[in-house]
Formats: sequence, C-alpha cells, structure tokens
Amino acid sequence: MSRGKTGVLVLIGLAAIFFIFIAILFGSSTKRQAAINRITALNDRCDLIAEQDITIYWIGSELPSDLEHMAPAVSLLSYEGANRETLPIKTSSFHITEYNEDGDVIAEQVPREYPRYMMIVITGNPVMSDAGREALRDAITQNGVPVLAIGDEASEFVSGILMYSRFKSGPNSSFYYCLGAGYTENPIPEEKVAAGGFDLAEAVPDLVSLAMTDFKPQY
Repeated sequence: MSRGKTGVLVLIGLAAIFFIFIAILFGSSTKRQAAINRITALNDRCDLIAEQDITIYWIGSELPSDLEHMAPAVSLLSYEGANRETLPIKTSSFHITEYNEDGDVIAEQVPREYPRYMMIVITGNPVMSDAGREALRDAITQNGVPVLAIGDEASEFVSGILMYSRFKSGPNSSFYYCLGAGYTENPIPEEKVAAGGFDLAEAVPDLVSLAMTDFKPQY
C-alpha cells in the first residue's frame, strides 16, 4: 500500500475517533444539562408551594433533601409527636371554658387558626399511641385534611385508620385520601417509590397540588 493511501486511512481513522469523542462529550453534556433542568424544575415547584398559605404535616422521617425548597411550608413530626396538640384536628370556632362548682377552670377550648391549605404526609413504618391515631383520624375525617402515605407500611397504617381495604399493596405502594374526593391507591408510580431519592421527590409536588385542589375546610 502506498504511503499516500496509508496517510489517508490514518486521517480517516483519526477523524472517526475525533467524532466519536465529540459525540460522547455531547451526549454526556446533554444528560448533565437534562439532570440540571430536572433539579431546577423541582426546586421551582417547591418554591411555589412554599409561597402558598399551606402547612404540610410530614410525619415519620426527615424531609428529603431534594424537597428542601419546600421546607418553609413543612411541619416535621415524629410518630410520638403526632397528637391533638400538633395535628390539625377540628376545633370549635368559639372559645369555650368549662368551670366546676367552685368556679375553677376544668376544661378550655381555644379556637385554632389554620392556614388555607393543609396536608398530611406519612412515611416509614408508623407506630402511634391510641391518642395519636385518634388525633390523626380526626384531622383526616373531621377536618378534611388530605393525607398521603408513602410505602406499604404507611399505606396500610392509614387505610387501617380509615377502615379501608386496599386492593393494591406491596413494598412500593402509596395511598391518598381526601374527604369528599375519595381514595386513590398508588397515586405515586411504584417505580418512583422503588427508586426513592430524586425520582420519588419529583412526584410529591403533584400530590401537594392535588391536595390543595381537593381540600375543603371543615372549620
């Protein structure tokens, strides 16, 4: 083979390697930009939620870092810390004071001021006292606060409180209920619950928006 032809083949080979390198670099850059765009979009949606008159009662786990822009709207509660004092139970719109025969105060109900929108999110494997369960039931069924359970244990716990028999269960299940709007099983795709992390976090703002639409104050 002549030197001229060999030189041409070498140049063609180098050009092919160059274009392959450019293609790999472009593909990597495109994927990186797509990931950045997803993060930005989620942060923007969380910022919008945080600007609303809403409280999200997040029970059981720390707020995922991917949802940190939503933190101003979140009230974190442990299972033990969920009770009538911390959950949005239905209360009287009047200040009621009860006295005994000696004129001593024995009971008092002070009206509570709640935000325009509320939601309860339960994660993990809930263990609550009877009083905590009753307060949670009151908030959901009497005050009409929408509830989202993430994971099979949390879904089973909430459906049990509501005396609802689930048709879909499993380690990646989820459950949503709102008074007047009814029940929804697996409102979050199972693959997102299984993936966890950013994929799961990305699904939460949609459910918050749904809860804001469904919630009808009962007070």
